[in-house]
Amino acid sequence: MWPEVDAVKSENRRELKLTGVSVSERIVKNGGGLDEAVYQLSALNLLDVNDTPLDRISSRIESLTHLQSLLLYRNKIAQLPATIGQLGELKVLDMSGNRLTDLPGEFVKLRTLTTLNLSFNQLKKVDLSALDKLSVCNLSGNELTEVPQFYTGEVHHLTEVNLEKNSIVSLPEELTQQQILRVLNVGENKIELVPKYITKCVKLKEINLKGNPLKDKRLLKLVDQCRSKQVLDYVEKNGYQPPKQTPKENQSTTNGDRPTTLQESAEQSTPTEQKEEVQLRIIVHKATENTVKVTFTPEARATRPYIALCIVRSFPITNMRKFLQLQNALHDNECSRRESATIATHDLAKIKGHVRYHAAPPGEIQITALGSGAQGKVTAEKYYADLHHQAEQLRKEKKRNTFSGVHKYITLLTAKELFAYLSDEEKVISLPPLTNCDETKVSSATTDLLLEVTSSVAHGNCVRVMNALLERMLLMDVEVVAGQAPSGGPTTPAGEKKKKSKSSKATAEQLPTVRYDRAVTLMVEQVQLNDSDGKPHSVFPGKGDLCGDEAIRIVVEMA
Repeated sequence: MWPEVDAVKSENRRELKLTGVSVSERIVKNGGGLDEAVYQLSALNLLDVNDTPLDRISSRIESLTHLQSLLLYRNKIAQLPATIGQLGELKVLDMSGNRLTDLPGEFVKLRTLTTLNLSFNQLKKVDLSALDKLSVCNLSGNELTEVPQFYTGEVHHLTEVNLEKNSIVSLPEELTQQQILRVLNVGENKIELVPKYITKCVKLKEINLKGNPLKDKRLLKLVDQCRSKQVLDYVEKNGYQPPKQTPKENQSTTNGDRPTTLQESAEQSTPTEQKEEVQLRIIVHKATENTVKVTFTPEARATRPYIALCIVRSFPITNMRKFLQLQNALHDNECSRRESATIATHDLAKIKGHVRYHAAPPGEIQITALGSGAQGKVTAEKYYADLHHQAEQLRKEKKRNTFSGVHKYITLLTAKELFAYLSDEEKVISLPPLTNCDETKVSSATTDLLLEVTSSVAHGNCVRVMNALLERMLLMDVEVVAGQAPSGGPTTPAGEKKKKSKSSKATAEQLPTVRYDRAVTLMVEQVQLNDSDGKPHSVFPGKGDLCGDEAIRIVVEMA
C-alpha cells in the first residue's frame, strides 16, 4: 500500500492528494494506474491526483460513494470508466489537461455536479442537458464546433460558461434560457456574427468575444477595447438578426435595390471619431531584458493557480493615504474582501533579482509582514495562527457564529498543506491572501511599482481587478470638470430623448461625456511568467487584457 493511502486509511482522513515525482514513479511502475487500495477508501470526500502520468481510472471508482470532489487535472487520462456515473454525491469534477476525446453515456447521471472543468482535452461534442445543478462549466481548449446543450428546466443554476479556444461558429438561441448566466467566454473561436438575442440573458455581465473573426468592424473594435456592458449594449441595438421573419426585407428588394450587408451596416453606423484628444491613457510597453523575471512553479499552480503581474513606471505617489485607501476599497469591493482575489503593490527598486511564485508548507515560509518591520521575520504558520486568533476573538466579541467580513478570507487557507508566496532572491515579498512584506512596501519615494493580483478562483478575476487597480491609479490625482464621474458610470445628457437618427441613437451611450482637469498617462510594462523549466508561460498585460473605457475617456494603447 502506498504511504499516502496508508496514512489516510489509518488516520481515517477524508482527503487524499497524490502528486510529485515519487507518486509519478509509482504510477509508471503500476502500469499507469493508482494503487488499488485507493478505491477501498470509501469514506473519501476528496481525491486529488494532478501532474502525473496517470492514464487510467479503475472501474472500482464507483466504491468511493461519498466522493464530493474529484480532481484529476493535468494527467494523461484518455477515457473515463462508465462507473463514474455511480458517484452520486460528486459536486466538483476537474479533468482539465488530459486526453479525453469523449465522455461515457453514464456521465449524465452525475446530477449533483455543480462545477465541471474539462478544459484542454480533445472533446468534439458534449451533452450536459441532464446536469440540472451545474453552475460553473469550463470546456475551453477542446475541439467543440457548437455550444453544448445545457439543462433548460424550470430551476436555473448555470452562472459561468467558458468555451474559449474551440471551433464554435455560432451562439444558439437556447443559451438565452439560462436565466442567471453571468459570465460567457467564447473567445478565440470561429464566430462571425453575434446574434441580438444573446442580450436576452438578462443577468449576463461579462462576455468575451475576443479572437473571433467578427464581420461587424465596429463590434470588433468594441470587443478589443471596451467592457462587456458596452459590447452588449451595441449587440442589443446592432446585433445580427437571424432571418426568421423577413417579408418586409423581401419587398424592399423587389425594385432591384441591393440589400445592405451586415458589414456595410456596421460601417455606416460607426460614429464620427472624436476630434478632441483623449486625456487619459494607459500605454503598455513590452517586457525588456531589464524587466524583472518571474518563475511560476507547479506547486503554486496547484495551490493558488491564478496570478497577474505588471510594472508601472514613473508613478509618483503624491498622496500615500489616498493610495492605501484605493487598495482597501478594491479589496472590499472588486476583490470581495479578498475572497475572489488579492492585491499587493511593491516598490520595484526594493526587489532583488528574479522573482519566484512558489508554494511550500507554512512552517517553512518566513516573512516580515507589512507593518511589522520591528518584529522581524515570522513563519507564515505563526502569522496565520495569530491572524486566526484575532479573528476568533473578534467573532466572540461580536457574538457571531462565523468570522466577520474583514476576516472571512482566512477560511481560504483552512487545513491547507501549502501556502502560495512570491519571493525574490533574498526574501519573501508576498503571502497572498494574507499580507505582503514590509521590505518592499511603497512609499512617497517610490517611482516604479510591481503590481500583483492573485486568485484561487479564476484568472478572469485577476484581469478584472488589475484593470480596476490601474484605472484607479490613473484617476488618483485627476478631477472631473464636466460630465459624469467615473465611479458613477455614464449618464444620459439632458435632452437625450429628442428625436435622433438611427445612427446617432445607436451610439449615444458610447460617446465620451467626461472631461478632466488635466491629461495623464500611465506607463505600464509587461511581465512575463516562465515555468520552472524557464519556458514562457504567459505575459500580462497581453493584447485585450486591459480594455479601457470609452464612456469615461480612458484608452489603452500597445506601444
